[in-house]
Amino acid sequence: MQKNRIEVSKEGTGETLYIPLCVFKAGKSYTISCSDPEHPFKSGTSDEQLQKFRRWIAEVFEELITLR
Repeated sequence: MQKNRIEVSKEGTGETLYIPLCVFKAGKSYTISCSDPEHPFKSGTSDEQLQKFRRWIAEVFEELITLR
């Protein structure tokens, strides 16, 4: 089953962010994308792009979990 929405779970003692990710080959590298309609994202896998991906995850986590 494919879902395209980011989901938040508060089961147990912590919060978990479930992010639908797609990874596909792009030449000799890979592309990571999220198809959530409210938080779309697309990045490559170079060091700089992975840092951008990490910042995006932190922003979405803060928005959906921490700032509730």
